[in-house]
Amino acid sequence: MDMTAFSHGQLQSKLWLCEQLEPHLPDKSHALIMGSWYNVLGFLLLARKQDKFSLITGIDKKEESIEIADKINNGWMISDNKKIRNICKDVETLTSNRFQIYDLIINTSCEHMDVSWYNKIESGQLLCLQTCNLVTDDPNWNITNPSPTMDEFKSKYPMSQILFEGEKVFDYGHLNYTRYMLIGRK
Repeated sequence: MDMTAFSHGQLQSKLWLCEQLEPHLPDKSHALIMGSWYNVLGFLLLARKQDKFSLITGIDKKEESIEIADKINNGWMISDNKKIRNICKDVETLTSNRFQIYDLIINTSCEHMDVSWYNKIESGQLLCLQTCNLVTDDPNWNITNPSPTMDEFKSKYPMSQILFEGEKVFDYGHLNYTRYMLIGRK
């Protein structure tokens, strides 16, 4: 298990997302979290506002990540009113009709995916997207789609309506980066 999923930057980015997204959530939303890793975000969303969700679906392409996500979210999965499920699948292979069943699509891993998934989403879809401004070829970071500025991020993921746009700076002395977030409608 990669404990980086629980690092300061990871958790603060996800809590920031929860705080900013909650005012825009319709009741009983069915949410998709793309590249969900251990689906810590799904856990946090439900722990904060479980009544806002009918179901949260986390998708990640690594089977090991899904196994851990199922353990972390076990309490949300065992009740008669199941609130979360985790699926092993590469989100970049999803077809456009698969995106239509969700009220909300969340991708906090935009720097790790190309934009092909975004191009399959219909206009009007509610989205919450995060990335960081790091540009590196260090394989430990796995950044394949960098956005060094907010303007570049916005141009890759154009929205017809922006409900929230923000930046969160992380300064660890030896490492500094900025998280960008957009909430809006495609």
